[in-house]
Amino acid sequence: MADQPTWKGSENATLEAPTVEDSAPIPKSEPTAGALRPSSWRRAQVLDRLGGDQELLEELCQIFLKESPKLMERLRQGMTDGDAEAVQHAAHSLKGEVSYLAAAGATQAARRLEDMGHERNLSAVSEAIRVMERELDQLRQAIEEDTGGAPR
Repeated sequence: MADQPTWKGSENATLEAPTVEDSAPIPKSEPTAGALRPSSWRRAQVLDRLGGDQELLEELCQIFLKESPKLMERLRQGMTDGDAEAVQHAAHSLKGEVSYLAAAGATQAARRLEDMGHERNLSAVSEAIRVMERELDQLRQAIEEDTGGAPR
């Protein structure tokens, strides 16, 4: 299971669960540094949800960057083993991580994998994992560009 964020500062700090609106489709692209690229997360929305706590945002990003490769390995192993429950659990954990980062495309891809596991139907899981990998790669790149680095 992925690490949970630790709370720094106020004892009353809370992390609100993402809402359906947080997973809504996002525009195909938005301007960045003079070029157009797909938006893979909504940094400002996440920061707002965290009450402007930049340190907590960076911690959540670091957890994602550290844990998502492990969860993807669990997804791949579940696919290889034909283990729908393992696929469902790994996808559920990924969905939680990416939804807190307001990454709509990755959240949708993880939800699709979770549903496949829940329904015990892994017939299209290989393609769904490829989609998840693409979404996570885009999200990692955007986070690393925004935070200036790889996992600590």
